[in-house]
Amino acid sequence: MARYEHLPVYKAAYDLNLYFFKLSHSFPKDFKYGLGQEVRALLTELLDLIIIANNSQDKRSALQKATLTIERVKFKARLLHDLKVIKTTSSKHFFVQLVEISQQLKKWYDYCGGLSGSQEKKG
Repeated sequence: MARYEHLPVYKAAYDLNLYFFKLSHSFPKDFKYGLGQEVRALLTELLDLIIIANNSQDKRSALQKATLTIERVKFKARLLHDLKVIKTTSSKHFFVQLVEISQQLKKWYDYCGGLSGSQEKKG
């Protein structure tokens, strides 16, 4: 089994998980167990996808899913911010980390060959 703890993208995603888990402790109940729980689940799924990608022959599928997961997190976090559940300073830090992880995932995906020739022509 390949090691994943050394990956910068894994470290960044793990740190983001910790940050959000701590941040969500102060959420009102209806958000803590609703939208907050959904974001926690997506962030945990992101870690799983990074581990899967690292252990896969063809990493691109897991990396595409990880990128989609990031977009889902962004949407839900934006809702939390707009509903004033997350303060602006906290959301800014959170989104900066999300962008950093997105960029790392894109670089990893590109390194793995990006889109195959047939997919590039379609897209």
